[in-house]
Amino acid sequence: MQSAKRLAGLGILLLALPLLSGAAHAADRLDGAWTTTAASCDEVFVKRKGNLALKRTSEGWSAFIVNGNRINGANATCSVKSTKQKGDVTTFLLSCADKIMFDTMTVSIRFKDDGTFVRFDPEFPEVETSYHRCDR
Repeated sequence: MQSAKRLAGLGILLLALPLLSGAAHAADRLDGAWTTTAASCDEVFVKRKGNLALKRTSEGWSAFIVNGNRINGANATCSVKSTKQKGDVTTFLLSCADKIMFDTMTVSIRFKDDGTFVRFDPEFPEVETSYHRCDR
């Protein structure tokens, strides 16, 4: 009986593995510095000890740095709590905090290429914001 439960659990894990690896791959592809306008990279980021960091004057820009499961922006910091992959769309469950409060939110993205992705709301997929990689 116990071995049947273990086998069933292993089967479920093996079925879910491609979904988990797709979402993990998307999260890995996000590592780095991103902004809504590729031309603004020099205005928003500065190199410190070989890594890009947000300039102190970057507050007006929609820019952030992803490092593993941490996302740092000028006004808030988020951590990735969970990811889901459905086709070419990856949805992240984020726990975010700023100087005053914290919140949990979902964010859906789709990669255009290795240097560009779009963020959108699945309820309104026609409204999207493009982000461009700054560190490659």
